[in-house]
Amino acid sequence: MNEIKTLRIHCLSTALSPLTHMMGLSGNEQLINRTKIISGGRVCDVPSLSGNALRHTMVRAPGADFIVDACNLRGKLTIDRANFLYYGGSLTDSAIADNLNKIAEMQELLPLYRLLGGSLKNQVLAGSLQVSMGVLVCDENRETLDKLLPDELLYGLPELRSCEDYVSGWQYTRGDAVKKPGLLAPDADTPDKSNLMIYSGQHVVTGAVFYHDFILQNVSRLEVGAVYAAISDWKDRGGAVGGQSRIGHGKLDTVLYCDADDFFGSAVNLSDYEAEYRDHTRANAERITAWLNDTFPAVRPLPKKKAADAVQNGDD
Repeated sequence: MNEIKTLRIHCLSTALSPLTHMMGLSGNEQLINRTKIISGGRVCDVPSLSGNALRHTMVRAPGADFIVDACNLRGKLTIDRANFLYYGGSLTDSAIADNLNKIAEMQELLPLYRLLGGSLKNQVLAGSLQVSMGVLVCDENRETLDKLLPDELLYGLPELRSCEDYVSGWQYTRGDAVKKPGLLAPDADTPDKSNLMIYSGQHVVTGAVFYHDFILQNVSRLEVGAVYAAISDWKDRGGAVGGQSRIGHGKLDTVLYCDADDFFGSAVNLSDYEAEYRDHTRANAERITAWLNDTFPAVRPLPKKKAADAVQNGDD
């Protein structure tokens, strides 16, 4: 059998509620995210989901949550450790140090972060996970979908309609305590004008479908399991993307499909890889905690010269 070390996970995400993944404002109206494409010889602005949002919302954030809970770190993280886990970290030191041992240990203990990459305090770590944009299943994207989707998914798509058929609007009102009888004290200072506020925007309608994928390059079973575990946790928590999720927007029903039938000599089994990854993380919780503590120390050590001066001067 031919071994493969690159795996592609296809996703079809159906909106179960209005989807408000935004890109800006026009006056007081929030505008949905759109991407310019050429379709039928003309330029069209088609609704899309950013790969950056999908990567963070579906993989990095739920993946970090699992590690934090498995290692009993909730409420115990420093800002540097939290930023590395949830947002990739940032360079804070100018000098590049020899981090080969730290990186090797990270890749062993935290397979998710070999895929996601990030930044130690003095070195950027490139990730290998590729996340596509969410492509709206619509008539304007017909040629793109034909090239991206495997036949098994292509044949099951709904009727392709114009992208504008999937765009509508919403409007909500933020209340004003002045309008609620009997709530305020008789001598309460009230403004002359009401604070009642109307806010509105565009959304992609319920029932619209987006295609997107994850390409995992040169991966192990644990790394595949790490991504699948994160996506599973995201789905279990409601599977929402975009803004206004607090009021029910952005809920997706996401179906995963993997078109590889040979992964290191056996059929792909994402659930088995997920279980292996979760067991691996729990079994190494103490080592993961120690790695985070050592890599992102709570107190920044003094440079050697300043430390020596401090000892000589009797400083604590």
